[in-house]
Amino acid sequence: MIRELPSLDDILGLNGLDLQLFIDFMLIFFLHILRLSAFFMAAPFFGAAAIPVQARIIISVLIAFSLYGLIEVPDPNQLPFLALIEVVLIEIAIGVSLGLTFTILFASVAMAGEQIAISAGLGFAAQVDPNSGGQTPVVSQFLNLFAIAAFLSLNGHLHVIGVIRMSFEILPLGEPFNFSGLISGGLTAGGHMFVIASRLALPIVSILLLANITVGVVTRSAPQLNLFSFGFPLTILTCFVALYFSTTPFAAGIADMIEFMLEFVEDTIGEVHDG
Repeated sequence: MIRELPSLDDILGLNGLDLQLFIDFMLIFFLHILRLSAFFMAAPFFGAAAIPVQARIIISVLIAFSLYGLIEVPDPNQLPFLALIEVVLIEIAIGVSLGLTFTILFASVAMAGEQIAISAGLGFAAQVDPNSGGQTPVVSQFLNLFAIAAFLSLNGHLHVIGVIRMSFEILPLGEPFNFSGLISGGLTAGGHMFVIASRLALPIVSILLLANITVGVVTRSAPQLNLFSFGFPLTILTCFVALYFSTTPFAAGIADMIEFMLEFVEDTIGEVHDG
């Protein structure tokens, strides 16, 4: 049962505080913020360890206020307690699933960086990644920062907010949905992650492969050359030169990845609704 939402003017215009109206407003606002908070905790950039939790909460509250009154919600007074708990769990599941889908696709950049680092002999040059909690090659960290800069410059963060806004229209609050569609979307995103990472890393890895073949031929022809003093510096130098000259095509690849990422999540939301 859908009912007209109490507005802020109705609440602020009261001579005395109507406690029931205030409780209804807070409960409806709580349902708005659940999916947003879960999404921002799991989404790339928004869910990064460098973004304070307070900032994520503020962003969720502001967006929830902007969406208040625009989204149909079930009447909380007509929902039994167990049904209300079910709605809460559904909203958290949707938010986390969509955020993780974005994160899986965005991880293609880090995977491409690992492939490049291993080919260049820089796999040992790793540092602790605060986002994943594991060891990440420096090349992956550099490419990830580059991808975040491209993501923000292309207004990717605004498009992501638009996608989560659209999810409220396709998957309204409190309505059942096909949860297996979200799982299938996440698994499919994992497959696309490997494909995107390979496409991003393939040009530089190919150049490094040619460099390694060249070093092998030279050391075979002149055995007196020391592989460690000649081969490794040449490979590392080739890696950085290739990264420098690949900046423009790599940025184009990042832009295509962001566009695909948004379209993929939109299609996943549609499949969850239709399924």
